[in-house]
Amino acid sequence: MKLNRKKTRKLLFQKLYAMSFWNFDDELFMESYYDDVFNFDMDKVYYKEMSELILKNEWFYLEVISKYAPKFELASMNIMYVLPIFIGLAEMFHLTEEIPAKVSINEAVEISKAFWDDSAKKIVNGVLNKVYENHDELKEVSKNPESTNDFSFFNL
Repeated sequence: MKLNRKKTRKLLFQKLYAMSFWNFDDELFMESYYDDVFNFDMDKVYYKEMSELILKNEWFYLEVISKYAPKFELASMNIMYVLPIFIGLAEMFHLTEEIPAKVSINEAVEISKAFWDDSAKKIVNGVLNKVYENHDELKEVSKNPESTNDFSFFNL
């Protein structure tokens, strides 16, 4: 069976969502949720790398959201807006494999549409397009982990 990156992104979103609520066990999640029941082969390399990148670079993603969605308080921002942005940013700045930024933006918007509403789609699209316009400037920031933020969405 062929790897399905689009469906793997959705599974990644669901994993990240689950991580925000309780002590997370990736093995148990995969066993109880995925367990090869679906009719696609998960891109396990992408899934593992993205999971690690998002946790490692959450500080940067939160800084970006603070900068490009200033009307939102991070602590009260709906996680359904945040997670697709995290996925898009991880692909745009940290993923080993090069994925065109416009593809990452479109896929993040698709995830937000699949799991939330039009407001999420607009916010995700707006933030990621601003990031795209300022990519070179942000690339430098992404290399220097100096966050003023001690907030996290994940319960680890």
